[in-house]
Amino acid sequence: MGIKESIQGSALYRESTPRLTLLFFFISNFGIDNGWWATALTVTNFKQTYGVWDETKQAYAFPSTWLSAGSGTANAGMAIGCMIAGPIIERLGRRLTIVVIVIIGLIGMIIQNAVPSYWGIMAGRTVNAVSMGIEINNIPMYQSEHSPPAIRGSMVNLFSWWEMVGVLIAKGVIFGSVQQHGNTQWSWRIMLIVQLLPPLIMLAVLYWMPESPRWLIKKDRHEDARKALTYIRKGVATEYEINEELALTEEAVREQAEMHKATTYLDCLKGSNGRRTMIAVGVQVLQQLSGNAFMLSYSVIFLQQVGVTDPLASSMARTAMAIGGSCFAFYFTDKIGRRPLMIGSAVGMWVGLWITAGVAGYTVVDGGSKAQFLLALLLIWSFLGNLGWASCVWIVTAEVGTNQLREKTISIASTISFIAVLLVSYINPYIQNEPGNLAVKVGFIYGSFSFIAIFFVYFFVPEMANRSLEELDEMFQAGVSAPKFKNYVCHGIGAKLTEIQDHTTSSKPIDGKVVGVVSESEVEAQSPKKE
Repeated sequence: MGIKESIQGSALYRESTPRLTLLFFFISNFGIDNGWWATALTVTNFKQTYGVWDETKQAYAFPSTWLSAGSGTANAGMAIGCMIAGPIIERLGRRLTIVVIVIIGLIGMIIQNAVPSYWGIMAGRTVNAVSMGIEINNIPMYQSEHSPPAIRGSMVNLFSWWEMVGVLIAKGVIFGSVQQHGNTQWSWRIMLIVQLLPPLIMLAVLYWMPESPRWLIKKDRHEDARKALTYIRKGVATEYEINEELALTEEAVREQAEMHKATTYLDCLKGSNGRRTMIAVGVQVLQQLSGNAFMLSYSVIFLQQVGVTDPLASSMARTAMAIGGSCFAFYFTDKIGRRPLMIGSAVGMWVGLWITAGVAGYTVVDGGSKAQFLLALLLIWSFLGNLGWASCVWIVTAEVGTNQLREKTISIASTISFIAVLLVSYINPYIQNEPGNLAVKVGFIYGSFSFIAIFFVYFFVPEMANRSLEELDEMFQAGVSAPKFKNYVCHGIGAKLTEIQDHTTSSKPIDGKVVGVVSESEVEAQSPKKE
């Protein structure tokens, strides 16, 4: 089989539609506004404009307290956004929440450009971070609810992919501005202007963005749900199939509401919902403590301490490798599943950081081949971290919650996640620099959390690939253990939804021929019987 045939035979090719893919692509443009800070800290004019004179270094620099506040205040803003996201999304819906995200984000960005002081930028970043906190709750949830089970991982992965692409764009803009404008304010000011583009793009895309049918059904807006589902499935499903999917979804929502009556944040901590919340919180926090939060804010400084001679260019290379990991995740998250990716990547991340910390911490790194070896390890770490964690964490978080509590589950998990980020951002400078002075040995701490993550995923995180969200409800309520999820056979509404959702967005082999489903009568006559 050739490459073309392999691509055309993949679930991602067969089951994605241009409409859905383009919509997800343009609403996922997250990362540019969050990715410029770590790079700007290395720009000479930025330090001269906002830093203080350091007599020891005989240069302008940022004190540890300022670095801590610079990263910590933005993370505090994200935590606030995550805390308020649940009620906003539940009340306004996924679509109108975009408007809230854009308005808050633009206000923050305008403050960054208008107030000429370090603390003015901090205030603007904090306001903008509130919008990002809401965004990271809303967008993966929206993608999860609209995607067929066979490609849900790939579709939600667009969000984390864009996060890293946005960071690379931000670093590239600053790198190019430094080369073009030298030691002037435009070496970093251009980036503060460029970050205005993503929220404006999101606002423009809103015109074509349908509301989530599941949210509409919860609000008893069944006709609007039918119109939204018709829009999403246009070109790949008949009216009969759309009505069938809608009827099954309505039945599942009604069944959940009648049998479980879970509506409050306290319900997120009870029974099977407590287990689901624990999974979402666990993967979110372990991702941050395994080095993600540290690398996002302090990667350039860490590379300098390792002995890399061009930390800014090396940081861009690290981001490029992270994007490579996210690209591979488009295929592997659904092909082999979330669990193998997360466990395998955690092993590599643990070993990589420990070796880096050991070699750089206990031997002399002269900037030569040894520094290049350590840089290679960090590049591999970035690749694995995004292949198995940055990608899968948001997929798992978006799909693990039940329909009644999905907004609240994601809100709890992401809030605790950014509290962890906040702690890392505030504490790390004092551990990595003075007074702790661990320098690169701080890698031992973050690598240890990757080791813990291996066992957490194995014992607690089930395989949720290729299952409808309603199938997951059935398995969690049945108390199926995490290692047994993959082979568990469902028989309820969820199994029917999986069948019809995957069927309506792909061609099926019937009597040796690949045909599309075009009518109710053909569906009944030609669809293969489920064994």
